[in-house]
Amino acid sequence: MFPLKSIAALGVLLMAAFLWIFYRQNQPYRSGPRQPIDFSHRVHVRRGLACDYCHQDVMRSNYAGLPSLLKCISCHREVIPYYPQVQILHAYWRKQRPIPWRRVYRLPDYVHFSHRPHIASGIACQTCHGNVGAMNRLRQVVNFNMSTCLTCHRAYGAKTDCFQTCHH
Repeated sequence: MFPLKSIAALGVLLMAAFLWIFYRQNQPYRSGPRQPIDFSHRVHVRRGLACDYCHQDVMRSNYAGLPSLLKCISCHREVIPYYPQVQILHAYWRKQRPIPWRRVYRLPDYVHFSHRPHIASGIACQTCHGNVGAMNRLRQVVNFNMSTCLTCHRAYGAKTDCFQTCHH
């Protein structure tokens, strides 16, 4: 017979191992990649900026795009210019170097995706990108795969012919 303390210790150890494995598997969906500037979507959304104010390519390109350095500096010349993270932005501006943002969302090369029909159908950005307005650091909240896309397309009555709709 094993003593009760040994069984309890084993149980705690197994639970800790399970939690560690669960944490590591789902980590990409809890915290996004560290960025060269600690940009807070939460702060910008609270100030009333809509997604397409910064992501201007969302309706004309397959990629929503990132704001240009000029777009950022046009506000931050005056708005909190001495804030440490804004000072990093100013350094990029002085050197005329683009900010090397790290991608958060990436689809395989064989998938053709356009935001345009999704926005035109009234699907809110938050449906796929989560409550970005509550995020300081952007993270992926939806695991995009074939099942995710088909489930959503069926729910909205959209085409599900893979090779004419998304794959090429």
